[in-house]
Order: sequence, then C-alpha cells, then structure tokens
Amino acid sequence: MSVLNDKRIAFIGAGLMGGVLIERLLDTGFPRTHILAVEPRAERRAYLAHEWHIAVSDGAHRVPEFADAIVLAVPPKAVREVLRDIAPQLRAEHIVISVAAAVPLAALEQIAGEGIGVARVMPNSPSRVGQGMNPVALGRFVTPEAREWVMRLLACWGQTIEVPDALMNLCVGLSGAAPTYIFPIIDALTEAGVAGGLSLTDARHIAAQVVLGSAVMVLETGETPTGLKALTPLQPLREADAKALFRQAVESARAQMDALQAKLSEG
Repeated sequence: MSVLNDKRIAFIGAGLMGGVLIERLLDTGFPRTHILAVEPRAERRAYLAHEWHIAVSDGAHRVPEFADAIVLAVPPKAVREVLRDIAPQLRAEHIVISVAAAVPLAALEQIAGEGIGVARVMPNSPSRVGQGMNPVALGRFVTPEAREWVMRLLACWGQTIEVPDALMNLCVGLSGAAPTYIFPIIDALTEAGVAGGLSLTDARHIAAQVVLGSAVMVLETGETPTGLKALTPLQPLREADAKALFRQAVESARAQMDALQAKLSEG
C-alpha cells in the first residue's frame, strides 16, 4: 500500500460507481487526505465530506494541481467534455483512468494530449468488497512505472486482466454488467429455499455460498466448469437454455456499447 499512499487521486464523479471505488479505497487504509471527489450535487458533496471525511469540489479546476491520478467516473456522454476541461493542465506525470463505458483509448488520448498516460477500466460492483473483476486497457504513453501503479490500484478493488482496447466493450457484458446476471440466480435459489421451509437468512446464505464456492472451484482447481459439473450426478437444470440466456446477455451488452460508442463518436 505504501506505493499507493504516496499518490493523490481525484475522482471526477462520485456517484454510484465512483462512490463504490472511493469507499473501497478508504476501506483499504488509503489516506483520506489524498482523495479529492468532484461532484456537482451539493447534497452528495456534503455526504462525502461529512461521512467519509474527504475533500470535495463542485468543479474540476483543482484536479490537475491536486492529483497524480485522475479517475473519470462520469457518464460516458460527459467524459470528453470533462477531459477537455482539464487537458490543458495535464502533465506527463499524470495518469488518467477512465471507468466510463464506450469511450475508447484513442479518443481519450487525443483529448488528453501527447505524452499523457491514459488507462481505460471496466469496473464491476463487487469491487466494493475487494472482489471485483476490472479489465484494463493501457494507452501507449503509460510508462512501466505507471502501469505498475495502476495495477496496484486495481488490486485494491479486486482482480484485473489487461485486454486490448478493442475488447473493452465486450468486457461490459462479461464483467461490468455480469453481477446483474448472478444476483437473480442467488435470488431464485433463495426463493426456492424459503418456499421449501428455510428461513430467508439461511436460504440466502446457502444460495450465495453455492455461487461463491462454485466460482472458487473454477479458479483454484484449474478444471473446466464441464469437468467440475461431473462431480454432481444430479443435474436438473436445462443447461442449454441457461447458457443461451447468458451468452445473449453478454452479446446484447456488447452491441449496446458498440452502438453507444458510435453515437458518442459522432457527437
């Protein structure tokens, strides 16, 4: 953590995802004095200052002077405008990290300017408890030192894997939105348990642990899900239907991001 503690981070946007990332960072022991949150809503700024004890601002004018790393956590349609506002003040020492979907590295680098390191991350909500999967694409001006720092930062939120920028829209459906596919599974198993006579607490505990344990088996054994499935003789699920449902969700998310990226590029 000492490598991170030497840095100051500004989050432009402290809403849902920005808030998740800030809160987890604080939970890891990152110095509160090294965080600045830029948030247009007065009530949100008041909450962040009072409850989290971090510096807040209603505009990005202080950001390049304050921060070593700048996290863009605004909606995709606002990313270009926000980056243009701070670009004249950026220095080679800065690293800009976008967590917005559908804004490619090339667009970010063009606005940030020559020599400015830019990274694009697709975060997901389990980052709140340090169990995120946050793929990252790194720009051409990211130095080895900056890369190491970005990876250490992402490790605070969970795990990451470096991917080509061209696959980041795929990662929206594969990781960013994927918890919304998993939570209904936990809900369905919980409801089945309650219907069968279990308490809500016990049923939810069983359901969540089954999902967690199954995931850990895949990660730790190195075996395929198909091979691990064979350990359980009873298999009542219509597997083909389930697989088709999830593939469709991933493909749909990617198509939506491709369409949004094309629309934003026109603007």
